[in-house]
Amino acid sequence: MSLTPALAGADTRHHPARSAMIVGVLAICAWAIGRSTGFPAPVLAAVAGMGLGLAGLSGQMAPGLVLWAKPGLKVGIALLGAQIAWAELAALGLPVALASGGVVMASLGAGTLIGTLAGLPLVEALIAASAVSICGASAAMAAASALPETDNSRRTTALVVVGVNLLSTIAMVAYPVLATALGFSPRQIGVFLGLSIHDVAQVVAAGSSVSPVTEASAALAKLSRILWLGPVIVTIALTMRGGSAGSRRFPAPPLFVWGFAGLMLLRSLGLIPETLLPALATASQILLLGGVCAISAQVAPRDLLRIEPRLAWTLAAATAVIAVLAAVTSLTLVA
Repeated sequence: MSLTPALAGADTRHHPARSAMIVGVLAICAWAIGRSTGFPAPVLAAVAGMGLGLAGLSGQMAPGLVLWAKPGLKVGIALLGAQIAWAELAALGLPVALASGGVVMASLGAGTLIGTLAGLPLVEALIAASAVSICGASAAMAAASALPETDNSRRTTALVVVGVNLLSTIAMVAYPVLATALGFSPRQIGVFLGLSIHDVAQVVAAGSSVSPVTEASAALAKLSRILWLGPVIVTIALTMRGGSAGSRRFPAPPLFVWGFAGLMLLRSLGLIPETLLPALATASQILLLGGVCAISAQVAPRDLLRIEPRLAWTLAAATAVIAVLAAVTSLTLVA
């Protein structure tokens, strides 16, 4: 029996809670399948969203989609702050933790330049560069939330989510082999993986394929990149606001950036119980997956299924740039 008629009923149009619940169920399913199979959950969420669009349900589910694509997504990004504690980053070493900021900012600048030279509008180039520079889908959606929203930017965000997860999966398999062949030490491999692979899950999986030392170093290096999510989003918001006509006031950082910073501070001060951290991490993942699903559902399916060569080139070239930066940083600063 097909579920489409039931979902497409008139009741869905008049019950935002029901449409939001459908997206929530899809996000939870993507999260659960991703955990059990290792397949990238954001890709599953994007495909589920595309399915809603192909079924013609986007208009009827609009209130629920907006709930997940805006406030839900921003709460999920803010909750990422609870994963970072200064004490953990100290174990990575101050030089590497600071150098990660240089890697992020250099990669962001290079990716944006590559995108604009390839013909992407600045907003779309920034979304792609943010995804590659920091933490994949989460950073892409965070950047999109701080930038002017258009149909094209929503489409680009959805495509970037799929593209960076594909590249991250390839890197998860290839980078450990490459770094080992080049004679990197286990800790150097870990830092290289953490500073170059886009998605957190793929970073941990790649590190665990080498050794426990590599896995721990990779996770810490990845956290040091996520730390820069707030500053990057604020920088993007300032840059774009600064270029807007008639904008003279200093723009405040988005509220979700304050939430991210506040939770990171609470975690660093030991004010978040350790038993609560797994639940916060899971909630963040599900909210972010719901955002991916909702954004994908709001894009015309025909457009979502057609990735432009200039966007593919930007993601691939920016990924190569950050891999080189990560390798140089690892070899220079890690014994």
